[in-house]
Amino acid sequence: MKRILIVTLILLFTIPNAVFSESITSIANPKCPQTENLVKPNSKDKKELISALSKIIPKVYGTDPNYNEWQIEKIEPASSLTGFEKNYYGIAVTFCGKKVANYSWFVRLRFPKLLPAQSASLGEIYIVKELKKGWIPWFQYH
Repeated sequence: MKRILIVTLILLFTIPNAVFSESITSIANPKCPQTENLVKPNSKDKKELISALSKIIPKVYGTDPNYNEWQIEKIEPASSLTGFEKNYYGIAVTFCGKKVANYSWFVRLRFPKLLPAQSASLGEIYIVKELKKGWIPWFQYH
């Protein structure tokens, strides 16, 4: 009986970790981009980023039909955030340093299919533009 209990506990703790480790890692451990070839946010790139979101969002949120439709609520350089939202800039600095934070875009999305659940329908991601690789999402906050 003791052996069965131990095996059950091992399976209970290892299977979910193996199945969900990728999504947990993307939220808990951001992949900080290299800073050498990052492009400083500018108004011209904002339009380009808006167009690129149709390719970025499926990479970040997967193919779940709930994430097929989305609306942009905010898209701004992280360093330009003000008021309470300045905390999102602080999150970027904490995870990847000031240089990456200064080159990052903060994007807040709303996924209407998940409404009325306000928190579940919210998406917040940090994205940088790299000179050769293009747009790179490096942290998914929601």
